[in-house]
Amino acid sequence: MTRLTAALVILGLVILVTWALWQRSTAAEARADLAEQRLAESQQREAQHQMIIDSLWDNARRQANQRRALAKQQAALTRIASNRLATIEELQRENQALRAWAGTRLPDAVIRLRKRPAVTGAGAYHQSVRDPQPLQPARE
Repeated sequence: MTRLTAALVILGLVILVTWALWQRSTAAEARADLAEQRLAESQQREAQHQMIIDSLWDNARRQANQRRALAKQQAALTRIASNRLATIEELQRENQALRAWAGTRLPDAVIRLRKRPAVTGAGAYHQSVRDPQPLQPARE
């Protein structure tokens, strides 16, 4: 009977060791699955962040291109304005009638128009419409 008891004890120990190893393996697999899940979530967040970064870089490049285009346009408009001003000044120097016309006083309605502040938004427009000194139509 001692052999049978020894065999049962050995069998019990083998079962106990096998069960402990199985529990340890299951826990390791659960930790590995959790680590894989966290890695996948991290990679997904990284991809989203990279997409945001790429769109911000694209936006910055587009804005830089727009700034360059606007600077070129502004330079062209400045050249045109200075050329026109030079032409006007040249014409005034050359033409006596134009010089006399340029020296005359502007009509009162135009002077009031020039004295009004620039309208720079909806509130300023509303205030300018409510102005107590509206422009009068020209009389013939």
